[in-house]
Amino acid sequence: MSMDDTASESKGVIYDEKPSSSVSEESGNNLKWAFRKVDATLLFIVFLSNLLNSMDRGNLGLAKVVGLEKATNMHGSDFNVVASIMYPTYLLFMLPSNLALRKFGARFWLSFITVVWGLINMCMAFAKNRTDLIICRLFLGAAESGATPGALMLITLWYPRRMVTSRIALFYSAFAAGAIIGGPIASGIKHVTNPKFASWGWIFFIEGIVTAGFGLIMFIFLADYPSKSWILTKQEKDLIGRCMAEDQVEGGHKPVTYRKLLVHAKDPLIYAQALILYCANFGVNTILTFASIIVKEMGYGASASQAMQAAPGICGFIGIILSRYYPAWFGSHYRSSIFCSAWLIIASAVLLGVTNNGARIFALCMLSFGAFGNVGMGPGWLMSNVGGPTRAACAGAINVILGGLGGLCTSYIYRNKDAPRYLFGHGMNMFAALLCIITATVSHLIIRQRNHQKETNPIDISGMTEEEINDLENDHPDFRYIS
Repeated sequence: MSMDDTASESKGVIYDEKPSSSVSEESGNNLKWAFRKVDATLLFIVFLSNLLNSMDRGNLGLAKVVGLEKATNMHGSDFNVVASIMYPTYLLFMLPSNLALRKFGARFWLSFITVVWGLINMCMAFAKNRTDLIICRLFLGAAESGATPGALMLITLWYPRRMVTSRIALFYSAFAAGAIIGGPIASGIKHVTNPKFASWGWIFFIEGIVTAGFGLIMFIFLADYPSKSWILTKQEKDLIGRCMAEDQVEGGHKPVTYRKLLVHAKDPLIYAQALILYCANFGVNTILTFASIIVKEMGYGASASQAMQAAPGICGFIGIILSRYYPAWFGSHYRSSIFCSAWLIIASAVLLGVTNNGARIFALCMLSFGAFGNVGMGPGWLMSNVGGPTRAACAGAINVILGGLGGLCTSYIYRNKDAPRYLFGHGMNMFAALLCIITATVSHLIIRQRNHQKETNPIDISGMTEEEINDLENDHPDFRYIS
């Protein structure tokens, strides 16, 4: 990361997609066109992969609506156990999967794990009991563990830093898109009358085979680096290569050092900002896994409850798309997070205090709008305060781990014994929103204090070597944290 880039970010210019001033107008136009081609290929492919990931995660709740629980003889909290059991292996295999991604390349590894998790979803159609489902979900967590980190790594390899935040927001919007189409698709699949599987089995089988097939398509169209792309011309590859080299002069080519990794791992700011995703995932997983179940307990039929999941999904999609503009509109990421959390608090209050079905469905839409907004904005705030590759590796890992823990916790807050009002689950969503406000405020105060320290008592680098200066990362006197 160059310190000029850092200075521009301190002024709030974090979504500027204009080429640098050193690029001629003609080259700038060609560079814009090259990145549009990357958007239409690489970004669209990882978006679709994440959409299928979202659908495959959410199909468990949609299957419950059409008889999964009864057919597999599950009772009490059995469903919550099945829903949550993927997260331990998801977290456990995250590091091995990332190491494999580095060894084999993103093109092969992302395609491979997409095929694998599609096949595992197909296997769930053959489940006879809770044990079968638990085994499948354990393998599913392991297979999916490298999907999001791998896609995020690809984005950082193909786009300069000024474009990364908006592309990450678009990538995460696929979760909301999955909620939009997952319910109606499951409602249509439910009407398949082939006796090979029950209705819930066909949901797993059909969505799984689509995912596995898409994994093969990914291998054809993905490339590890711009220089290996077959969709870009040689001139476009050279332009992107120069743009990335300029963008990463200070930080992009430095190796990750374990000494600095330990220093960053102790930084409370990283945890405070990563907790935003942890809190947001309460609302996101409520929509993906439990929305159709909540609606069914209001008295609606199975098909209607599945189809009506699309309404919160649409609101979540709008929220996450708009989130890329919130820092510019509200003047800071901090105010943006407060805005999103306020929607969650109001939605939870309505769900806790109102019995009218229309109002409760509208509240689910509000919940989705706020939660997905924080998912789109929170990781961008965290990664905007990265001063080098070591901090990026540490912050990214902690962010994904805490996000996974948020999904794990959400699996247990909507319990069968709390139906039909699910007051405990709605209360936990309100708690998560309040915690998000607290963690965002703590982050804001830490950032103010550190920037004030840099203004009043900066580190003297006059006697340092170039290597020592580069090793400062966030401690460089010209670096400013983004609030």
